[in-house]
This record gives sequence, C-alpha cells and structure tokens, in this order.
Amino acid sequence: MNKNYYLTLDTETVGGINKPKGFYHIGGIIHDRTGAIKTCFNFIIDEMYSEIEKDDYAKKNFHLYEEMRNNGTAVVIPTEEQALAIINSLCNYYNVRYVMAFNTGFDYCKTKCRDLLKDREFIDIFLMACQIYAKRKSYIDFCRKNNYFSKSKKSIATSAESFYAFLTNNTEYAEEHTALEDSKIEMAIFLACLKAHKPFTKNQHYFDYCNREGGNRWEFSIPAVTK
Repeated sequence: MNKNYYLTLDTETVGGINKPKGFYHIGGIIHDRTGAIKTCFNFIIDEMYSEIEKDDYAKKNFHLYEEMRNNGTAVVIPTEEQALAIINSLCNYYNVRYVMAFNTGFDYCKTKCRDLLKDREFIDIFLMACQIYAKRKSYIDFCRKNNYFSKSKKSIATSAESFYAFLTNNTEYAEEHTALEDSKIEMAIFLACLKAHKPFTKNQHYFDYCNREGGNRWEFSIPAVTK
C-alpha cells in the first residue's frame, strides 16, 4: 500500500491579512502520518525582503531573518515563483497527497501557494483542530483558566498557539511567527488530531465550512466566560 505523505507549510507575508502583497518567508515539512520527516525547507524570498522593515507586523521579527541569512539556516531564493517551483518539485518527488496549513484559507488562497493545490487534496489544520478539540470541556476549561481568548476577549482562543499549548500542557509556549518554526507546531497539532481518531473535514477551508449555509455560522466560537 502506498504511504500518504503530507506537506505542512506556513508563510509570512507583508501587506496585511486581507490583501497580502506576497510572502517573504516560507517554510515547510514533508512527513508521513506518524511524524516521520522526509525533508524540510526554509526559504527567505529576496524580492520581498526589503518590504519586511516597512511592515508593522513583519518588522518585529526582522532580526530573526537577518540571523537566518547570516548563519545560513535559511536559503535565500530570488522570487516567490522560484521558491514554489522548488516546493512543487519536492512534493512531486515525495508523492505528496495532502498539502496543509493552519488556516489554508490564507496560505493557499491569498498567496501564490494556491498553485500547490493543483492535483492535490488539502487539509485545513485550523478546521481540523476546531472540530476535534474546540468543543471539548478540557480545552474550554484550559483556555478559560489560562486566559487564552480571542482578540475581542468574547470567546476562547482557537489559535495554533492555544491548541499547541493545550496539547503539550505548556502555558509558557509563545508562537515564534516564523515559517518553519510555526510549521513544526502545526504538524504537531495535526498529528495529535490524527491520534484522537475522530472524524474531520478534508478539502474545505475553515471559513468556507463555517459559512457553508450562507450565514455567519461560527460553530467554534465558545464564550470566554459562562453566564
């Protein structure tokens, strides 16, 4: 029987969440369902690099990208297209069936990574984690006890950081927000979800799933406090 291989990928972009201009950092891991890693990549995109210091969000981690460039822990690729060509070749070589991210609706819809969806299935780890963990009493209690809330403070958090903290029982964990490091925790969340042996939805983005009947069906918005 052929093994299923997965690409867990993360991007860091400039230009905001709604209309990103492009990604300056892309990292990912090709692995199987047990967590055995076949290969990793960590690319800084040269054509976008000068934009990092101009972006309110991106510039917070500029020192980390300078370190990566200087110590060789990231490979500098001239353009987004060239980076994606390499990633696509890796996917073909390892016969990747599923491409994944924590919020595929962003990484695979609002960036050029959409091309990686051609002839492949996808799994939105955000949706998967919400379906399997967000409504569990243990997760809700964990978030309320440790102040993991949404930005509005009206509901419990459903971020990669909050799920990973819960799954590892590590309230000291802080997401780095660099592509390869974030891919590592996203892969860990995916593997934990698989081990739960619960059904989840494939080939649908979180936001499409929640709005699938035309309304504003935020199924996983659990109040921050009980009334």
